[in-house]
Amino acid sequence: MRVLGWALRRHVREFVISVVTAPSPAPTATPPAVSRLRVLVWVLPPVVTAMLGGWRLTGAALWADELATWGVVRLDWEQLWRLGGTVDAVVTPYYAALKVFAGFAGTGTFALRLPSLVAAVLTAVVVAEIGRRAAGDTVGLLAGLLWAVLPVVSRYGQEARPYAIAVLFASIALLALLRLLDRPGVGRAAVYAAAVGLTGVFHPLSALLMVAGHGLAGVRVWRFWLPGALAGGLPPAALLVYAAGQTAQISWINPVGVQTLRLLPAQLFVSAITGGVVLGLAIAGLRRDSIGWALAAAGFLPPALLLAVGTVAEIWVPRYVLVAMPALVVLAARAAGSRTAAVIGLVALLGWPTHVDIREPAGHGEDSARIAQVVQQRYRAGDVAVFPDGPSSIGWAPRDMWARYLRDPRPADVLAVSGQRVDGRFLAAECPEAACLGAPPRIWIIRVDSPADPLADMSDAKRALIGGAYRVVQRWSYPLLGITLMERVPAGR
Repeated sequence: MRVLGWALRRHVREFVISVVTAPSPAPTATPPAVSRLRVLVWVLPPVVTAMLGGWRLTGAALWADELATWGVVRLDWEQLWRLGGTVDAVVTPYYAALKVFAGFAGTGTFALRLPSLVAAVLTAVVVAEIGRRAAGDTVGLLAGLLWAVLPVVSRYGQEARPYAIAVLFASIALLALLRLLDRPGVGRAAVYAAAVGLTGVFHPLSALLMVAGHGLAGVRVWRFWLPGALAGGLPPAALLVYAAGQTAQISWINPVGVQTLRLLPAQLFVSAITGGVVLGLAIAGLRRDSIGWALAAAGFLPPALLLAVGTVAEIWVPRYVLVAMPALVVLAARAAGSRTAAVIGLVALLGWPTHVDIREPAGHGEDSARIAQVVQQRYRAGDVAVFPDGPSSIGWAPRDMWARYLRDPRPADVLAVSGQRVDGRFLAAECPEAACLGAPPRIWIIRVDSPADPLADMSDAKRALIGGAYRVVQRWSYPLLGITLMERVPAGR
């Protein structure tokens, strides 16, 4: 093990040095021009990614999954590990890493999303390097800039979830694969294994799909690729086996159908029109050389595999295959050729409306912060908040919105006897038979939907206590947020 560790450290240093110093495949400019272009390849894509990703980083409210992240990182370590043992085991490594970061950065929206933004910025550097190795400095620059202006990069670079970090390590794994194909060796296989393992730690399913795609190219150097893939695949495989019984969190997923294929560019790239452009260019960028084959396998096989499995099992979620994005972007850059500036300008222009939309309060799909505007301004002393019991797959979100966005004084959560996630379950425990509700003058019903019956999905005890004694005063409906104000009916009426 000491020898393996020494070899891995030595080859990591070699990996970094070679990335910095390796020549372009076919330089065509004079040495000073090449040097200036090389600087742009390394500097411009991360700078543009950081500028776009940092623009209104906190504009969109935290949506349900981000609220889950916010809730988990505020637990103590014992509660976090207990939660991982019963639910969300596959995300627990991310929660643990973010909890460490939040220990000194805090749990504000900016702090929670910052690691994802940093990951997106670093990925721009790796994508540019992959493009440079594939077809020279110009293609590397285009690949990095194309990555920077895509709405999907900002969308997940501004989300407090593990996807952007998984994509960073996936891009490093792809670069390590290309180096392994160029010159097979134990050290390069070890670097590849480490990148695969880190991808899997942050999203195990994505990592295994990625490795399956790499296999079509890695078979050429199977004596080195296979051990690296197996070693790197152990952490994600172990996580998936451990979490095999934790299916409630993905119970909302629908089977793949014709509609899924029709919406594929929009689902993969957030913006249908930029997705169509990149996918079209990626297909045009296919080449028969070894790098082209590796890029094609890494870019197209993971989505194809998950779509195929999704026809028989409810597992297709576009963000699970974001690891394919770096390869698709490099393929698209390869196809652009001399139309570099035009392609970047076109994608930036077409994607601009989506960039604006994803930074609106409901840009992540849930207008969570609106709860403060509605409830806080109408709060009266004695008001209480009541939440449905389910069956929503994001049933934790109403209480999290109440806790995250409503400042004191606020309607009291009188039914909860323990907080969410503290006992290894996502949902709070409530007093039996809603006995602690009492007879408040007004009740705020907070949900992630807006059914005709505000008491839908509530226990019989809640319905009995509220249904006959309270009437609806007003209702508000926003994306993944429904609020109903009910007041007690005067006696005798």
